Amino acid sequence: MSTFSALMDALMSAAPERRPAIEQVIHETFVCRKAVLALDMSGFSLSVRRDGILPYLCLIRQMQKLTLPIVTSHHGELVKYEADNLLAIFDDPKQAIMAAMAMIQASINPSVDSIQALGFGIGIDYGEILVLDHVDCFGDAVNLAYKLGEDVARPGEVLITELVREAVINDPAFATQALPLSLSGLEFLAYKVSSSQ
Repeated sequence: MSTFSALMDALMSAAPERRPAIEQVIHETFVCRKAVLALDMSGFSLSVRRDGILPYLCLIRQMQKLTLPIVTSHHGELVKYEADNLLAIFDDPKQAIMAAMAMIQASINPSVDSIQALGFGIGIDYGEILVLDHVDCFGDAVNLAYKLGEDVARPGEVLITELVREAVINDPAFATQALPLSLSGLEFLAYKVSSSQ
């Protein structure tokens, strides 16, 4: 993180002719192509108002304990947990979808009787992003994944972008249903994905 901050400071203070070289270093060091998975738990405001913050914090902790093994078992990398959200990245869009489907399944059918069922909405996009290891990531794919996971996906839904769909379109394990969207002035097609098995 200190290297990135130092590079950003150098970029901001650099003369215009020096900026492209610094931008190139940032790009080569921190930018990569990844599938981005953004998960949002449903019902935060209502649950906190009804039950208080501690029961909901227990649900958030339950989500963290449930999702981390799924991310790692599908060859993903946890970027961060923030409030009731998870952000993870994967080299392959198929791995991201498989992880998302496993999270939805685990949230509906917890394996331990004392664990409460959870409501997850998940969005996935794919593209070039800037990654600060175990801190954060930035880019259009991150923004779209969050928009789909937080603003559009209902509990139990996995929504993917066209780029993700293209990566798995010939895979018989997945079925997709088109969903025309208008978000923040953007018109685009998303897809609700489900297992065809």
